[in-house]
Amino acid sequence: MTVDPMSSTETGGNRLRFWLGVLVGTAFLVLLWTSVDMAAVGGLLARANWPPLLLALFAYGLDFLLRAWRFRMLLDPGGRRVALGPSVAPFVASFGISDILPFRLGDVFRIYWFHRRFSLPMGHVLGAMVVERVLDLVSILMVAGLALFLVDTALPDEIVMQFRLVLVVAVAASFLVLLSPAAIEAAAVWGERRCGLPLAGRIAEAARSVAGAVRASGNPGRLFGMVLLSFALWLLESLVMLGAWLSLGGSLPDWLKPLTAFAFSTLGTLVPALPGHFGSYEFFGMLSYRAVEVPAEQATATILLAHLLLWLPTALFALVWLVSMRRQSPLMVLKAR
Repeated sequence: MTVDPMSSTETGGNRLRFWLGVLVGTAFLVLLWTSVDMAAVGGLLARANWPPLLLALFAYGLDFLLRAWRFRMLLDPGGRRVALGPSVAPFVASFGISDILPFRLGDVFRIYWFHRRFSLPMGHVLGAMVVERVLDLVSILMVAGLALFLVDTALPDEIVMQFRLVLVVAVAASFLVLLSPAAIEAAAVWGERRCGLPLAGRIAEAARSVAGAVRASGNPGRLFGMVLLSFALWLLESLVMLGAWLSLGGSLPDWLKPLTAFAFSTLGTLVPALPGHFGSYEFFGMLSYRAVEVPAEQATATILLAHLLLWLPTALFALVWLVSMRRQSPLMVLKAR
């Protein structure tokens, strides 16, 4: 059985999400542009120090190498069918493609590339990507919870406690998804029986697919190890925000402030935005920095610089990779269909 990642239903949903992202992302950027002294922001960016940025880029490169290894382990736990070397470049390029093109086309390209290059069922690759996203979600929630627990914030205690409660519930639910596929299937069956709507059936089918992907990824002990690895990967990626913070004159003892902004700006990318998450990343990052009492201009400059460091390397890599691969690139694979 094969899975068509670009079914008509999903294509329609992607189009709606794209146009919603254009509207929301543009609104966020306009709000940022009109509420901050952009001349002062430009002055801060012009005085950025390079050494912290170079360390940030090194950490980002290592982060992607380890993420490619994690995806390879999800695809092929025994290491018999998928070699690490040939899988790193297309894995990284898939992120860059999504950062340039709409509709999350990088995900589609990754499914087709690994299906064709390693003769894997497309459903198997899609399942590994589902587990990868759940791992990332639970890990960034853990990072956000850690930052929110440690940082001193200007928010009222009641709001902070509510944030912490939401994070705890979300992390617990994510662990349930990862460690108990049987519970997911049981919940899907219960929901499908109690509600006769077609939407309930589609949700139940999606839940069963997630449960199957989790079950195929290994035992609970192995998945728990993957959670710890993913948590470490997000901490490693947070060094990009720290590098931008230090480059623009931020203090190292205040490292919890960029960590908090990194966590919540990353969670903000769940909100539809422009390709590359432009708009939502800046908006939620600004809110986070203002909550820890960072001046608006410094916060904006740090967010913009960090986002550039996160977006530009993968986007350029994707362009170079697509050109260098020519006939073997995912674009040619899709064209051949």
